[in-house]
Amino acid sequence: MTEFMGLIEGSYDAKKGFSAGGGSLHSCMTAHGPDAASYDRAVADPCDKPAFFSGGLAFMFETSCMLHLSKYALEHECLETAYGECWKSL
Repeated sequence: MTEFMGLIEGSYDAKKGFSAGGGSLHSCMTAHGPDAASYDRAVADPCDKPAFFSGGLAFMFETSCMLHLSKYALEHECLETAYGECWKSL
């Protein structure tokens, strides 16, 4: 599935630098998920009490269709070109 996520307000704890107004597009067969630091934090959590997310407002949708970025998006200065680096320490 292709997944698009956007953050409307607040912060996203699973990806450093992903801020309100940001969007993330992952085409099918493209690796994605929490960065290494977020993964390590989650693995170390004893999960002995419920945790509730109240730090913002985000949305996500999935489709079996392939979505394509516009030329503007591909050439924009905010394009993250080293996305895979966030998992290097795993």
